[in-house]
Amino acid sequence: MNRRRILAAVISVTVLILGALFLPSLHKTSPPPAIAPLPGPVPITAVPTALATTEPPALPSAPLATEAAPLSTPQTAAATLQDVDPHKAFGSKNASVVMEEFSDYQCPACKTLYTTTNRLLMDNYVSTGKVYLIHRDFPLTMHAYSRIAARYARAAAEIGKIEPVEQTLFQNQEKWEQTGDVDGAVAAVLSASEMNKVRALVKGGTLDSLIDKDFALGQMYRVNQTPTTVFHCKGQTYPYAGVMTYETMKQFLEQLLSQK
Repeated sequence: MNRRRILAAVISVTVLILGALFLPSLHKTSPPPAIAPLPGPVPITAVPTALATTEPPALPSAPLATEAAPLSTPQTAAATLQDVDPHKAFGSKNASVVMEEFSDYQCPACKTLYTTTNRLLMDNYVSTGKVYLIHRDFPLTMHAYSRIAARYARAAAEIGKIEPVEQTLFQNQEKWEQTGDVDGAVAAVLSASEMNKVRALVKGGTLDSLIDKDFALGQMYRVNQTPTTVFHCKGQTYPYAGVMTYETMKQFLEQLLSQK
């Protein structure tokens, strides 16, 4: 009997001692696991369109699909072009760079190009003999009055009044595209006698074939939007679709002009 009591007492003491040793550890909070550092920077998979910046176009390192064959003998860029209406071409035919602008008078983007970039282009490159600028008609079927506007501009070009007519068509675009009154927009900047000549040419029915030639040429260049500018220099062709700011165009032209 005494042995049992002694054994029970020994067990009790042992349990108390073990409890004193282990109970404190049960209240300790385990430290958080260490986070291993990432192996390297996480790449950004895509740049949001709104934040993306437009780089100036660099000269292509390889010929484009629409590139003209290198010339075997020295010629001006204008010498290789066909169906150039001298009434809708500006600058010197001997210029090192030729620019063909495929445009639609009812196109808002074409208006932006005309009212911003082209004014400085005319002053700094066309009038100085560095660039020969050719306007090409490319009326889109989605614009109800663009072909009519192209007819009036062609007629105005025939009588030497393309500049004021182009200016009024672009500057008053929102007005005449609502009413369809292209005739009224043009009449506002021409004299009565000039307007009679323009109307006679428009009614004569000979202008559509000229417009169609420009449109067919644009299709050859694979133009699918307006404005599209096609640059020619040293036997090579570089198309650019969309509105090009003057600073971007200036950088590109300087690259072309600096080629040996």
